[in-house]
Amino acid sequence: MENRIEKIMKVIENNNLDAVALIAGPNMAYLTGADFHLMERPTVIIFSKNYKPVAILPNLEVDSFKSLSFYKEVSDSQKNIYNAEIISWKDSEGFNDAFVKAGETIGNLKKIGVEGKRMRVFEFDIMKKAFPNAEIMDTHKEIVEIRLCKDDSEIQNLRKAIKISEDALETTLKNVKEDMTELQIAQDLIVNQYKLGAHSLAFNPLVLIGENAALPHGHSGDRKLKKGDALLIDFGCVYNGYTSDFTRTYFYKEVSDSHKNIYEVVQKANEIGRNTTKIGTSLHDVDDTVTCHLEQSAYSNCIAHRTGHGLGMDVHEDPYVTRGNHQILAKGMVITIEPGLYDVGNVGVRIEDNVLVTDSGHESLTVLPRDLTII
Repeated sequence: MENRIEKIMKVIENNNLDAVALIAGPNMAYLTGADFHLMERPTVIIFSKNYKPVAILPNLEVDSFKSLSFYKEVSDSQKNIYNAEIISWKDSEGFNDAFVKAGETIGNLKKIGVEGKRMRVFEFDIMKKAFPNAEIMDTHKEIVEIRLCKDDSEIQNLRKAIKISEDALETTLKNVKEDMTELQIAQDLIVNQYKLGAHSLAFNPLVLIGENAALPHGHSGDRKLKKGDALLIDFGCVYNGYTSDFTRTYFYKEVSDSHKNIYEVVQKANEIGRNTTKIGTSLHDVDDTVTCHLEQSAYSNCIAHRTGHGLGMDVHEDPYVTRGNHQILAKGMVITIEPGLYDVGNVGVRIEDNVLVTDSGHESLTVLPRDLTII
């Protein structure tokens, strides 16, 4: 945890900030182990140059926070890292005074960095009241960079989450029958993940049948599985705070030549994306190489999205695999490679893998077969 705190202190130093304020979410959890819900009760931790961390907490969260190793003082030399100061508030009194007290405790701040994609308006407003002389700056990109490259423990958690989901999918597919609905298959998948040790769901599974598979982010419903249908399954789970997120597309009983042709184009694009993933390659180049393959196919009008995104404590996080993002891949980054083609009203195919950047190139953490499979 100490190394992680050092990372956020470097963000403060390198961006000429006086402090960084984090709300409940993955960045807070990464730095403290505090996996608190994002709800109507604001929960904020402020890291600053000249004072120990200050946690502004609803009183019902105080005991949980005190149990964290982050809170416990390890040695006298680490007093400015551990043993954060807690300022709590009760529902009956509201949170305004707690934030004002935090401002008085930390002292005059001129520049405070916040998570621009996560902080809500009421949290922004109360921060402005608590620190009236401070400029509240969106440093979301700089903050999330502390989580870009995963260490060994993070990678092991990702492996476990992925293994749970892959095993759950194999179990679920054995029980798929004609006339099962999308929701029935999704429910089986959810149960099987929990049985295998998932701590929670990464998101509600997308189980899409036939023409519904042509909706990239469709919603599972009452569509029933019939012979010749595509069955697209996009899902994941959470284990120790880390997520899996992958997709496979199958066909039930038989596959038409036209659907097979679309599948083979996507399968090749997935292979190209994985093989392009390596240290020193830009995210732009990965996406551009994959998308060029899709554009040069007979299905260029069926492209709907970028090649992928980062994966870790969030299902979608930096870095994003898209044209125009010239960020360079580095060891320890984990991204999705998920090309897809969507022929609206007919069929959709997506093949998504979770790929780790390694010294020697890449490793696909997802290992389920990508060959066209008829179930």
